Amino acid sequence: MTSAFALRSMVLVLLGGASAALQAAPTHLTTGQVGIDFDTDGSSWYRDVHAFGGVTSEVIPWSSLTLTPVANGFEVNFNDLMSVYATSYANFSPETLTGVFSSVFNFTPAEGYVITGYQVTYTGNYSIEDPGFVSLRGPGYGFNGYALSGPIDYVGSEPASGAFRLDLSISAFADVVTRQVFDGYDTYLDHYETVLDYCEAEEPFTCYYREEPVYITQPIYRYETDLGEASINVRTVMVQANVALVPEPSGHGLLLAGLSLVGWRLWRRRRA
Repeated sequence: MTSAFALRSMVLVLLGGASAALQAAPTHLTTGQVGIDFDTDGSSWYRDVHAFGGVTSEVIPWSSLTLTPVANGFEVNFNDLMSVYATSYANFSPETLTGVFSSVFNFTPAEGYVITGYQVTYTGNYSIEDPGFVSLRGPGYGFNGYALSGPIDYVGSEPASGAFRLDLSISAFADVVTRQVFDGYDTYLDHYETVLDYCEAEEPFTCYYREEPVYITQPIYRYETDLGEASINVRTVMVQANVALVPEPSGHGLLLAGLSLVGWRLWRRRRA
């Protein structure tokens, strides 16, 4: 086991113990037509950071985020901690950093309602200095960025299938690339050609020749090493349940009666 791996493991254990002490008891929220239950003891949140001249994992306690009830759901504000930054400038070698958040939220519809699905809204930003890229994976959304920078502003959807798992992962990759770059033109002597210089006027068959140099122009290229940087920050994730009214029992009866009447009429027409 290398010293770097041992140090990384030690940091995980120490920070993991600290976060466990800060985690709260099971929590219940009521908002709109749903109730939401979650237990922070079953959650995990970590990201890679630069430390001790290398990269180590940092466990982030649940108390570092802000959870706010919204209509039929909640919004998680990561307070700029769901972010990673990779650079190849430090060690002149490729580098990848990741971040992961995982938690389970149990949605229960109010009486008379049913959950038909979920709407998931992401906000944040990313920045890339080529060569590099960033990625984001979460419920209802997947994103890869390979150039420039921009905002993260996306609304996705998830089907209603049991408890809602907010499994979110991000990564930033900085590469090292050697490229061939045009640097101008160069002219060099390729060979000599024998060309006619002149002939005697009185003796036209007596001619003199000379050697003429032939030059060739060709492009010149040089090699450059490009270093990259990449960062991504998921600022907030909002999850909202799509709810619908459950039809009243009387409505079921009327529907069945109507279907029976239509069937009876079709039967009468066929007999006639």
